[in-house]
Amino acid sequence: MIEKPDAEPIFIGGVGRSGTHPMGRTVAADPHYHWIRTEVRFHAAPGGLPGLCSGAVGMQAFLERMRGNWYRRGARQKQGLQRIVERGEYEAALAEFENTFEAARIAASRQLVRRLLDPAAAADDKPAWCEITGEVIEQAPFLLELFPDARFINMVRDGRAVVAGTLRKVDLTDDPRKALAKWERMVKGADKAIKTVGADRVLTVHLDDFTARDRDSTFARLVEFLELDDPTEMRAYFDTEISAERAHVGKWRERIAPADAKMIDRRYRRMIKGMHRAGIDWAPDPLD
Repeated sequence: MIEKPDAEPIFIGGVGRSGTHPMGRTVAADPHYHWIRTEVRFHAAPGGLPGLCSGAVGMQAFLERMRGNWYRRGARQKQGLQRIVERGEYEAALAEFENTFEAARIAASRQLVRRLLDPAAAADDKPAWCEITGEVIEQAPFLLELFPDARFINMVRDGRAVVAGTLRKVDLTDDPRKALAKWERMVKGADKAIKTVGADRVLTVHLDDFTARDRDSTFARLVEFLELDDPTEMRAYFDTEISAERAHVGKWRERIAPADAKMIDRRYRRMIKGMHRAGIDWAPDPLD
């Protein structure tokens, strides 16, 4: 194992279909970071630890989610925390958490995340991990209470491409208006959180820049943000596995019905103008 005393969790978030998976795999190509191979969700999603710690969610409701679709989900029931924690250890961790939570909510929450996720990194002989639940940017203020030295990578993509990638996906939506509205809601939530924690704790990466339009300088920004002395292994993965073709860069119109494409394009252009006026300058311009 490579020693890096300051290797703390990297949380990679953003609206679904915005590139969290390729970014997670790229970060995990470095010897310091293990990629948690499922979205664990319980630490950032609605109904999870943030709501539990604030009192907005009850313990029993939280545990039902933990034993439900956060443990096992997906069309074939192969996703969820079951991928990294066997059932006996999982139940032991939940029992300990329930017993210690009221006495020290943040400490108990930190211990639950550590107990469930740290062994996966240790098994990979790596000192830290990165994780890709979409809402982690919106929940950055809470997650910094758990992990004061954590860092965040905010993946963002042209909202029209997100809509095209979202339609007809399992557990998502086939309504382009709803897909675009979710993109807007999450981007605004992420921007509010970034302004709360400080831009120095969050690296915002545009997927199109990462995969096609500005590859080298975007990769250099990533290396600088992670403070890596030797990015050789990460660079090798980036050069061979990250591409515009795999990200379908510039292809969103081909993946959506023509009438929907025109409607979404109009809405998106108005939306971006409003976001830029509101100071969300990282929201992607509608480039074609």
